[in-house]
Amino acid sequence: MRQFLLTSALALAATLSAASGAQATPMLGLTVQSGSQSNFQQKTLGSTGGSYNFAAVTVGNFTANSIGTQLFSPDYIDLATFDLSSNAGGTLVITLTGTKFTTPRGASNWLTQFTGNIANGTADVSLKSYLDNSNTLNNPGCAVGCTLLSSVNLGSSATAFAVTDGSFALTEVVTIKTTGSARLSLDASVSNVPEPMSLALLGTGLAGVGLFRRRAARSAA
Repeated sequence: MRQFLLTSALALAATLSAASGAQATPMLGLTVQSGSQSNFQQKTLGSTGGSYNFAAVTVGNFTANSIGTQLFSPDYIDLATFDLSSNAGGTLVITLTGTKFTTPRGASNWLTQFTGNIANGTADVSLKSYLDNSNTLNNPGCAVGCTLLSSVNLGSSATAFAVTDGSFALTEVVTIKTTGSARLSLDASVSNVPEPMSLALLGTGLAGVGLFRRRAARSAA
């Protein structure tokens, strides 16, 4: 019985560890577009992700003096825009894509979160998150081949169910509409959420390891 509990717990731990392993050398692409004007930047990332800053961008009536991003292994991307401003009305679309994710494989839940503030002026801001099994980097607006996960407004979050197939991409599309000058900062993220069953199995496995250790300690005494 002891051997069974220990073997089961170790097998479960190995399975969950494999499911959360590092992705294969991801790319990070950022497209900032307003009307007919567009700016695209990309970075080659390490297997464990990290924090990265893109160059300042001015398109149309909008300027982003600093766009910071984070991409974490294996299933999380975060777009944080700072000092984003407009000097007149218009629409700005920011698309951030992280590619070559390899885990989790199969069915999973995805959490989309959108926070930030409008420092001055007025703006209509929304976020859409996508799963892209075609693993496309420069796909502005995620217009082709993407599965919509969630569509949320500023200050909201949502969870969606989707299935991954091999190497895939995660994309965030932020749309900002202003009627005049405005200044705002935003933080948008999409991440994998472990299913309740996986958490329950992990708890069972850890409980089995604890039981085995307690019995072993009593036997040694």
